[in-house]
Amino acid sequence: MKIKIFLINLILFIILYLISDVIFSRFVFKQSVDHKCYDHVDDGKFYKMRKNCFSNMRIISSIDSFKVYTDIYNNRYSGKKRDIKSSDIVFLGDSQTFGIGSNWEDTFVGILENKFNNYNFYNLGVPSYSPTVYDYVFEQFIKDKKLNIKKIYVLIDLTDVGDEANRWEIINGRPNLKNQKVIYKKLSGFSKFKKDNFKGIYLISSKIRSFFRKLKVKDNQYKPVNGNPTGAYIYTDHEVLTGCNTENKKSEWWTCGGVEYGLNKLEKNITKLGKKANKMNSEFYIIIMPWPDTLNFGQTKFNWENFNNNLCIKASCSKLINLFPKFTKIKETNNNWLKTIYLNNDIHLTKKGNELVAEEIILNSFEN
Repeated sequence: MKIKIFLINLILFIILYLISDVIFSRFVFKQSVDHKCYDHVDDGKFYKMRKNCFSNMRIISSIDSFKVYTDIYNNRYSGKKRDIKSSDIVFLGDSQTFGIGSNWEDTFVGILENKFNNYNFYNLGVPSYSPTVYDYVFEQFIKDKKLNIKKIYVLIDLTDVGDEANRWEIINGRPNLKNQKVIYKKLSGFSKFKKDNFKGIYLISSKIRSFFRKLKVKDNQYKPVNGNPTGAYIYTDHEVLTGCNTENKKSEWWTCGGVEYGLNKLEKNITKLGKKANKMNSEFYIIIMPWPDTLNFGQTKFNWENFNNNLCIKASCSKLINLFPKFTKIKETNNNWLKTIYLNNDIHLTKKGNELVAEEIILNSFEN
């Protein structure tokens, strides 16, 4: 008898919970839910963030999942309702700007937004974008909008050179992936019904998955201080790295002349952005930061700081915001520098690393 009563109560609880979840999903939590919030378009040749989406996102195995909310413009944001201000600030970039591994409030854009509440902050960064795409998404963002953009920041990451050379090209005025397609399988039938109507179950299950992932012992062999082929052009002979010296080629990512081609393409697209900023009477800032291996091996073959100093002049940027000196000082004075600045076995930033970027941005581009 007790078992029968228990089963009846259990069934009633499940039914009531499912009904409550449908109500919650339809009328309270209106964002869509997904594991990455990507939207793949143009037959898989381009991708962007899906608008009005929530995800406990996990891209890299060594990094814990993190919350991502996207707004009506397909951009990452806090998830809170915006009180529209009269002035706007725009950030462009790839995964560093997007803030991989960090919740919004721990990214440098989120930190700045929390400090300066008299601006609308828009983060247009998306993982694995590069200047070819930065220019395009910025043009699309300002199209048909009444904006008063006071400041534009572009974080030029070390991956941008390789992504310009090998990943992105412009076809018919739109960026396309060169050598791959990324197809997002659209849900239908019961799978779509479940995703649209049982968001509570998704939110709870994603929390549980995240918890158990944290309990696992991470066995990731990648050590970012040991080198990364996409950023190795800073400290590795280009002919050896890219295959001009075919006997000793050190990376399958590069082809002969690829570094120079990527640098030239990067310079062209950043200069275009600078001209657009100038026409809009917006301040234009370039941000650069080192990777762990850059700090470990130095800039023996190519000086990234000098390149971007010159690029800032060519693009008529207001100032180069350079994190190299600050990060280098931490490395020299803190034995635990790697874990202080960078996430586990990765090049992306911890909360402390993001705070350092935010501090440097404030120091160099906001009036005291």
